[in-house]
This record gives sequence, structure tokens and C-alpha cells, in this order.
Amino acid sequence: MKAVLLIATAALLLFADSAPAQEMPGGLWEIKTKADVPGMPPELAAKFGSHTITSCVKPGEKKWSDQRNPNGRDKQCETLETKVEGNKIMWKMKCKDGTSADSVITFNGKDAYTMDMVMNTESGIMKMHSEGKRIAETCTAK
Repeated sequence: MKAVLLIATAALLLFADSAPAQEMPGGLWEIKTKADVPGMPPELAAKFGSHTITSCVKPGEKKWSDQRNPNGRDKQCETLETKVEGNKIMWKMKCKDGTSADSVITFNGKDAYTMDMVMNTESGIMKMHSEGKRIAETCTAK
């Protein structure tokens, strides 16, 4: 299960190949993720089903495309096709373990996005929804 969630996280970052090469706005980002995995035991659902992370991006530090390969995690998966329509990027992914996914990310201005993914794994179908938003212009506590 942990491996599936790592693949899902890496998949979220794969969109950057097609994202505009614009600068990722600096500041504190909050990313909320919810995974729906049928048959997941309650103790795992409590641990992995929903989580929120925050990430600090310094002004000028990153472009959306810089998110492509954090720590080499996405080497197990490849993007098969990508389509850009307006503020949406859709892609299909295939991993070496047989997992596949269809995903769409929607940019809501420069400071927020949503992402939906349906993954087909050997354990069944997993659905994941993420919402990211810039919650502060700086990362320092006030």
C-alpha cells in the first residue's frame, strides 16, 4: 500500500513535463490529498487515506517543471500521453509494476490547483484527489 501511495505522489509530479515553464509562486504551499482504496483496512485508511503537507517554495526557486523528478521517484513510471486544454493537463501513466493511471490537473489561477487520478493496480482501482494552494506569500512564521 505504501508503494502505491508513493507512485500516486510521483504521478502528481509527472504533470510538470507539460505544465507551462512558468515560475511556481514563492510562499508556503498546502497540499491536501485523499485516497480512496476499496478494501483498505481501517488502520491503513486512517494513516494513508487523507493527509496534508506543507512545502516552502522560495521566490524564483522553482518552476512547475522542476517538480518532475524529486529524488528519482518517477523512474518507475512513464508518461504515455499528455494533453493540454486551457487550464487543464491530462495524462496517462504506466509503471514497471503494471500500475496505470489516468489523471487530470486543473490550475485555478497561479496559486491553486486540483488533481484527480484513477489508478489501476494489481490490488484494484484507487482514486486520489489532491488540492494544492499557496497559503502564504512567505514561509516565515508571523
